[in-house]
Amino acid sequence: MLLATSALLADAKATAKAEIGRQFDLLKKGDVTALKARFTDRQKERVTAENVKKAQKEIKKYKLDDLVESVIEDEYQGKRNIKIKMKNGRTLTTLVEENGQWYADTIWFR
Repeated sequence: MLLATSALLADAKATAKAEIGRQFDLLKKGDVTALKARFTDRQKERVTAENVKKAQKEIKKYKLDDLVESVIEDEYQGKRNIKIKMKNGRTLTTLVEENGQWYADTIWFR
């Protein structure tokens, strides 16, 4: 059972790193439209050019491994989710799976 749990966490961490890596690259480029598409519907309106500029300043301090230090996989309202903790212990975001895709459900660095 412990091996199965470890394998699931490793898979969740790989999933989280892949999605956060995509978002990290879009954030560095300042691509508001593409970045907005990587967030849940309830967060899309909060992905603005102003918030992206603020986050661009903040991400200069981090590498991808700093952003995705650990993960907790769970289920909420029938949807799989992955809570992502940063190296500094803060929560970066929670990813929510919808139709086989992962979307961030909180805005980074708020």
